[in-house]
Amino acid sequence: MAPTPALIAACITFVLLSGCTSAVTSPSSSTPAVSASPTQTAPSPTPSPTWSAEQAAAIATVDEYRTSGQKIWADPAAFSEKQMRALLKSSAGPKVVDANVASYLDLKKRGFRYDGATAVLTTTATKASDVGYGTEVIVTRCIDQRALRVLDATGAEVSTAQLGYELPDFNLRQYTVQKRGADKAFRVYGIAPTKGKCGP
Repeated sequence: MAPTPALIAACITFVLLSGCTSAVTSPSSSTPAVSASPTQTAPSPTPSPTWSAEQAAAIATVDEYRTSGQKIWADPAAFSEKQMRALLKSSAGPKVVDANVASYLDLKKRGFRYDGATAVLTTTATKASDVGYGTEVIVTRCIDQRALRVLDATGAEVSTAQLGYELPDFNLRQYTVQKRGADKAFRVYGIAPTKGKCGP
């Protein structure tokens, strides 16, 4: 049975920070679920000199996407829907933008915001490949979220019960980064959990 719009929106809201895996698909049948990003992300490691130009560009796109998301997560009430879309569209595909904005608006409605730094512990990138409708690089990141918390409008920390999910201490995520025919640069077209070691 296909997921309902409500289920998709709920899963997309928290897929990067928790374990929900409902997918929003792109033209590639293997494109992972989309997601929003945590707030106050620490700078990621500088791409290694061994990265190809495509890999370095894809990693930079993920950095831009996460930085844009963190600005909104930190204070959703300060952004209109139009401003959210404008901030995300240069680094994310249309479906990712739609899903992220839906989750940001839900946070805004509930008066919640994310607080605390996250840190990228590791970054890997596949070689660029031709997927028929563009060039694709898969960027995988291990993110330390131990300092991350959610606050309500009064500044009080939101409980797991109020939030509806638990924030994992460490999060391993795979970003599908593509440069499609009409794109001038790479954009994030999907995010999903992946298997592997992340954290101590």
